[in-house]
Amino acid sequence: MLVDNASALASQLGISTFLVGIIVVGFGTSAPELFVSAMAAIQDKGNLALGNALGSNITNIGLVLGSAAMLRALPVANNTARIELPLVIGTGLLAIVLVLDGVLSHVDGFILLAVLICYLIWSARNSEGAGGEPPLEKLAAHPHDLDLSHLDHPRGASTKTAALFTVIGIVLLLVASRMLVIGSVKIAAYLGVGELIIGLTIVAIGTSLPELAAAVAAARKGVHDMIIGNIIGSNVFNTLGVLGLTGAIKVTDIDTAALARDFPIMFGFTILMFVFALTKGAFSRFEGTLLMIGYFGYLSYLISIAI
Repeated sequence: MLVDNASALASQLGISTFLVGIIVVGFGTSAPELFVSAMAAIQDKGNLALGNALGSNITNIGLVLGSAAMLRALPVANNTARIELPLVIGTGLLAIVLVLDGVLSHVDGFILLAVLICYLIWSARNSEGAGGEPPLEKLAAHPHDLDLSHLDHPRGASTKTAALFTVIGIVLLLVASRMLVIGSVKIAAYLGVGELIIGLTIVAIGTSLPELAAAVAAARKGVHDMIIGNIIGSNVFNTLGVLGLTGAIKVTDIDTAALARDFPIMFGFTILMFVFALTKGAFSRFEGTLLMIGYFGYLSYLISIAI
């Protein structure tokens, strides 16, 4: 419902599917990460919020992008490979630099949030400018862009109706993910697992389920622009928005394991995504399989040290 109505809304408003993927689907499906991390920070569980942000970024690339690419090869637009993906790398580097002192401070949080606002403004202007992605009704002239024939747009739906069902889809994803996370966190706490590991595994997977659901649905419909836009938007939002809000709410002493292990792994997955996008101009099924293997290897390692 979210994918179909977000695409219909973009078509009616004449904006690009890539921008919809970043703002509507990417940030909309990242709402669980934001909500959980804000609650964790308020409850003085900053490393749970940190693990959620880092783990969700790793999950988005390894599990979400990997599974979508395994279903169908995902072409990557030149603009995405040259501009958008380097921005994801840049935001990751910024976060690493800010927390090298072992603390996610209020200043760090406000810096990340300020960069997020700048990114949103840049994305909107870039989409509207000459170099932006074409409106949906013009995509038929661009064979490497979205194929609208695969979409199941609600027949006769007005802009308001499409917007309403887009919001409903986001809310339902938020509620379902929150329910899953509540139960999972209680089980993990009962087993005596540390909050960083909980955030990196159960919470990260639970809050990334909306991205996974949206990516699988979009892959089946051939909406590759929205899949990649979703992942880019979600990872930028997790790095700048989730970490930024966490720091703004509560000063957090970073778990040393996160600095030594999880930040480098997140950055490594981001670099790998960038390399795959550049080499062949697409994420192949083989590359999707490699991402999945890498992700489950990382997950298995986290589980092994937690037991």
